[in-house]
Amino acid sequence: MSVRISAHDWAPGGNTDDDAVQIARWFKEAGCDLIDVSSGQTTRAARPVYGRMYQTPFADRIRNEVGIATMAVGAIFEPDHVNSIVMAGRADLCAIARPHLADPYWTLHAAAQLGYTAIDWPPQYLTGKAQLERNLARAAQTTDRPEAHG
Repeated sequence: MSVRISAHDWAPGGNTDDDAVQIARWFKEAGCDLIDVSSGQTTRAARPVYGRMYQTPFADRIRNEVGIATMAVGAIFEPDHVNSIVMAGRADLCAIARPHLADPYWTLHAAAQLGYTAIDWPPQYLTGKAQLERNLARAAQTTDRPEAHG
């Protein structure tokens, strides 16, 4: 079972990250397997501090203090964000939401960007996959040449 919590309300009198740790403990005791750690959007008075991966510290703290799997969300929009969060042990999963709204094939494009070719693409888009992989390889060659660096 997983549950999504607002780890911080970003508003006076609202939940804080300390509250979120206790809430996560209660969910773990009740048999929860994973906490999807979001924040805000609970009141118009909220004043979140936005930034790249801005909610990840909440998932990190819950994962490492409570000992429960977490999912990080919030301004995670690059494949390297996901890799650094998971590999550093800050969360077990990452949810990519808004980037998928702008690009429904974000995951396919991210896999190509990382050089991971063993992912299924819809058959009608395979020529696009091949072109994307060629373009990425060409761009990598350009940046690897000494004259490309000035």
